[in-house]
Amino acid sequence: MYPAAGQGSICFLLFLLLALPFFSCTKNPEDGLAGVQLRIGNLSSFTLREVRIETGGGGAGLYTGIGPGEQSEYLNFDYTYRYAFVEAIVGADTLRLQPIDYVGEQKFTSGKFTFQIELIGDPPLYMALRFRED
Repeated sequence: MYPAAGQGSICFLLFLLLALPFFSCTKNPEDGLAGVQLRIGNLSSFTLREVRIETGGGGAGLYTGIGPGEQSEYLNFDYTYRYAFVEAIVGADTLRLQPIDYVGEQKFTSGKFTFQIELIGDPPLYMALRFRED
């Protein structure tokens, strides 16, 4: 009627051995991340109140409060190119970079990168974008 002493323990151990591969841990939390990580570097003397990035199909992200000479935190994207749609809000001004297409461009699908933004003019009239691999 009831299993003999020890049989329940054996069944439990067998269950643990079979289930263990499904509950394994990784050493580095970033190892499991797919795609790329992007951050914004502010090369200007203005505070970037908001920066919106769209990587041409690899995702979109919003960065806020990036002071002069500062860098933002990394955000995850599926992929990126060397340039992207960028909308930056500086004070009351909104500046945009709008790519036409990405034909012939290399698609980056893994790694850490920085889009460095430089604002030209005072007040800012336009922005320049540099791509850097970290």
